[in-house]
Amino acid sequence: MTTDQTPLAPRQLAQEVRPPLVRIIESPQRDWGIWLLLWVALMGISFALDGVLGSGLQFFQRGDLKRELAALGQWGQLSSLVIVGVLLVSLQTRRWRRLLDLALAAGLTWFVSLLFKTGLGRLRPRLETPYWFDGSIVQASDPAGHPGEPFSQYDLSSFPSSHTSAAMVLSLFVALLWPRLWGFALVMLVLVGLSRYAFEAHWASDVLGGATIGFLVGYPILRGLFGVRLCDWVWKVLFDRGDAPAIADVVSAEQAALRRTD
Repeated sequence: MTTDQTPLAPRQLAQEVRPPLVRIIESPQRDWGIWLLLWVALMGISFALDGVLGSGLQFFQRGDLKRELAALGQWGQLSSLVIVGVLLVSLQTRRWRRLLDLALAAGLTWFVSLLFKTGLGRLRPRLETPYWFDGSIVQASDPAGHPGEPFSQYDLSSFPSSHTSAAMVLSLFVALLWPRLWGFALVMLVLVGLSRYAFEAHWASDVLGGATIGFLVGYPILRGLFGVRLCDWVWKVLFDRGDAPAIADVVSAEQAALRRTD
C-alpha cells in the first residue's frame, strides 16, 4: 500500500519483492551492456570452436562417477521440480503460490527450447558435424551431404540444451526464494551443463544457449510473479470478479520470508 492506501497494481506489487539476486541484476549502477557483449562473444567463440572442442569427457564416463553425474544432471526435470515443490509446501506453506510462477517459467522455457530445436535442427555430437542444420527454419542445402544413417528427430535436436535451460529456471527459483542457497543453485546448474557436454549429448554452445534461454524466459516470469498474476486474472474472469487478488498475500509472504533471511 502507498501512504494514501491506494492499492498497487499487480506489476507494482511484484516490484516490491526484491531478494538479493534481484538487487544485483537490477542495480542501476551495473552496466549490463558490457556483460551482454561479453556473453554474446563467449557464445560466438564457443560456436566457432565446437568443431575443435568436440563433445564428451571420458573422465566422467565411468562407474559411479557417471551414475552420480547423470542423476545430478536431472536437476530441473520433473522429479526435481516435484521435490522442490514438496519442500516449499511442507516448510513454508504460505509461499505455495510461487509454484505457479515456477510451473509457468518451466513450461514456457520448455516450449521456447522446443521451438529452437525443431526450427534449427542441429545435429547432435555423436554425428560429429557441429555446423550442419536441418530444421523447419534452417534447412540443409544438401540433405544427403552427411554420411551415415537417416537422422531421427532426436539427432536433429542439439540446440539448445533443454536440460540446461530447465536447470537455469529451477536454479533461479531456488536462488530467488532462498537467497542463502544461491551457491547450491549455481553448482547444480553447472553440473547439469557439464553432464550434457560430458555425456556427448550436446555441443558446448548448446549448453550456453540453453542457459541463455532459461534465463531470458525464466527470470522475468519468476521476478514478475507472472504465474500468480495469470491465475489471478483467470480467476477474476471466470469465477469471481470481486474477489481480492492473491498476489497481495504472495508479496506479503515473500517480504516476510526475505526479512527472516537478511
